[in-house]
Amino acid sequence: MILHADADAFFASVEQRDDPRLRGRPMVVAHEVVACPSYEARALGIHAGMPLRQVQRRWPDVLVTGYRSEAYEEASTLLFDLFRRFTPLVEPGSMEEAFLDVTGRDRGDLTGMAYALRAAARSEVGLPVSVGAGSTKLIAKLASRRAKPDGVVVVDAELEGRLRPRLRLDELWGVGPTTYEKLHAAGLFVVSDLHGLTEDDLKRVVTTAMARRLLSIAHGTDDATIRLPGPRRSVSASRSLPSTRTRSKVVAVLEECVSRAITRVSGLDAPPRLPTRLEVFVRYDDGTQVLERGPLGDPSLDSEVIGAAAAALLDRTGYEWDGRGVTMVGLTLPLPMPGVNPPDTTT
Repeated sequence: MILHADADAFFASVEQRDDPRLRGRPMVVAHEVVACPSYEARALGIHAGMPLRQVQRRWPDVLVTGYRSEAYEEASTLLFDLFRRFTPLVEPGSMEEAFLDVTGRDRGDLTGMAYALRAAARSEVGLPVSVGAGSTKLIAKLASRRAKPDGVVVVDAELEGRLRPRLRLDELWGVGPTTYEKLHAAGLFVVSDLHGLTEDDLKRVVTTAMARRLLSIAHGTDDATIRLPGPRRSVSASRSLPSTRTRSKVVAVLEECVSRAITRVSGLDAPPRLPTRLEVFVRYDDGTQVLERGPLGDPSLDSEVIGAAAAALLDRTGYEWDGRGVTMVGLTLPLPMPGVNPPDTTT
């Protein structure tokens, strides 16, 4: 049996935990663009990605805090330490959510474990965590969505038997807008519409992999396997900003991303694995993205070395002369696997 634990409004909840003045009040974590609104702010209609100026103009009483990456990473570490107390079988979904395989634990009391996990997250980490429980990862994740905020939903076999056929296909994990449009055009709207179809039938509508996934969901044999994380293959940092063509703003965001990425690499291993390459991307206000890759030379975590290489890649994107506004800047540092010599980048 699977639990899906997901911290509610994670960044905002960390800020409200650490500053009592923010509790119960509409607030956002933002730097020019909203990264995470509290649930009180969401009730007003504020959402992630909204320009901060728009929020402050329309809702002048909404409180604003900056982004504190170290605080969020520390809270994430505490959450995952807690998750692993319940079971060693933990698959991260992001820095604030995970799947936990609790099969056979606590005498099979799935409901009791879900409530105990939620209570421990509140008392020990100080954060609201919604927990969903079910026979597969899909059912557990859908349950945790319905549990938000700060709730528990357990889908037992009887409830799953009633619920699964009625699941909307656009609710399913991995079914994006393009895939759903194809399914909709074929007259397929809910899981029960898949009954009686073969893989070959569905392959006329969607990819082979999606056809197999949809049929496994219809038959109740979808994924319940927890995949334990291996060593991180890369570390990334990015930040949204209001559409801009101003060089100083774009460069400042990239410099911040360089600092955050280096901090994250330093916290992974001791000694840290040193990158030899990096990637820089910019996203424009029409949704398109440009990515540039390049070598660092010698393996390094030196901020000046990485910063200079990142700045050169940023210039190669041509954003200053493109004409479109930049709405996101990001950096990725690919990492060598433990025990593997880094490639020679000097030739």
